Amino acid sequence: MIKYIFLLLPFFCSGQFYKYATIYAGGNSSAMMTVQESYQYIDNQLVENTIDEGANYRYFIGIKKLSRFKFEKKPKFYYDGNEKNASIHRSPVDKFEYLLQYESIKNRGVEYKSHDIWLRYVGENTISKIQFSNNGYIDLNYKAIDLRFKHDFRRLRASLGGVVRNHPAYSLNPFKNDFPNADDFEAVANELGYQSEYWFIDANNNGYLDRLEQSFYRWILDGQVIAQNTAQFLQHYATIPVQYNIEKLAELGNQNTLSGVVGVSYYLHLDNFFILAYGNYFFINHKLTEYGSDTNDYDYGIIGNLKITKSLSLYSQLEYLNYFNRENYTINLGINFIII
Repeated sequence: MIKYIFLLLPFFCSGQFYKYATIYAGGNSSAMMTVQESYQYIDNQLVENTIDEGANYRYFIGIKKLSRFKFEKKPKFYYDGNEKNASIHRSPVDKFEYLLQYESIKNRGVEYKSHDIWLRYVGENTISKIQFSNNGYIDLNYKAIDLRFKHDFRRLRASLGGVVRNHPAYSLNPFKNDFPNADDFEAVANELGYQSEYWFIDANNNGYLDRLEQSFYRWILDGQVIAQNTAQFLQHYATIPVQYNIEKLAELGNQNTLSGVVGVSYYLHLDNFFILAYGNYFFINHKLTEYGSDTNDYDYGIIGNLKITKSLSLYSQLEYLNYFNRENYTINLGINFIII
């Protein structure tokens, strides 16, 4: 779906849409850390089960049209998709802006895709924004229509309005709801269709269990052996809740939630100091579908720099987000000293 948006967008937009915009794409790859080899003893054999997860990588494509604050230096000769304009949180001008970015990432053996697409218009007294966001790293996926009234009090900007969000059925655990006796693995396994079958290793092929021969209960699902003994099945049982929840949540489909939202931001820029602080709080949630969200979500951040002397300066960047009980944050603190 996201790829098609990138392909079709040029056919529906005028030249003014792209004026002063930047289109960027690229990728990188890096080696994994050296993996410690591992082994497992299975059926009287020592088997190496070291996992080769391959190289890390990141591929991206995007287009952005964003203004910059005074403290934001012009970027380097190229965009690599990691740049974060402060104007994402508060635009320094009243105009139309947008960001469309798609990423495919593999990090430490985990592969995921992310995209962030939004279009925003800041008017004299209003802010309108449409967003399609998927952060594969923290499993945060939503679409939103955000409409607000705004008022500027010199450096302070306040906004108030409503937002409709379309999202998966977060904060729901179908496995725990359907199997409150989850600690009783045998009972749950039987409900899910697993069967245990007694068997033994007939070393001398006499058809009987002799005193020195081993016996087990192996576990079968739909005629296929899932585990050769109960110890192996318990390892498999630990993976069942995740897959069960994925399937059941997919059956429920996306949900809709209507929320009130209030936002505040503050910007000050002096010769030796600047600060941009912002925050948004979602309240009075109304479930438009059965499993809409009732969490009070919020995000906030602060970006600042203090130049103490010609040589010494301090900087900080804090960003925190909590949507649908999914947390994401960035903390950067530092000191710069220039030897003159």
